[in-house]
Amino acid sequence: MKTIAKLFTIAIASILVIACAGPEQKKDTTKEDVKKEVKEAAETTKLFIEGEFDKLVNNFEEFGTKTEENIADMRKKVENTEGELKAKLENKLDDIKQTSEKLNKKVKEFKDATGDKKDEIKKEIKTLKTALDESIKTFNEEIEKK
Repeated sequence: MKTIAKLFTIAIASILVIACAGPEQKKDTTKEDVKKEVKEAAETTKLFIEGEFDKLVNNFEEFGTKTEENIADMRKKVENTEGELKAKLENKLDDIKQTSEKLNKKVKEFKDATGDKKDEIKKEIKTLKTALDESIKTFNEEIEKK
């Protein structure tokens, strides 16, 4: 019983000490604090967007490099054909090369663009990329038919 009384006394004493200490006084948020937080958030957002922009540009550039390699391989395949098929494939290959050059030009424009112009160019790049993919697919299908 004495142990319970001692524990009860210690518990009451602890509660009183904690209660007397009172809650911590919270610092009021100032205008400067808000400005600092907003500035930090803006900087973090800017860094994130720059990172995403770099990834996107690298993706476009890798696609351009891969396309150039594909064009070189396709030229070799065209050399092994003859007559009307060769002329048809050379024309398709020229079209693919032109589309690839347009895509590379748009990627360069994208790097230098800002705001809404960047979104517009991004859409154009995606359209060119899709057209280029389709042209390459069609070319490969025709070369396999020979």
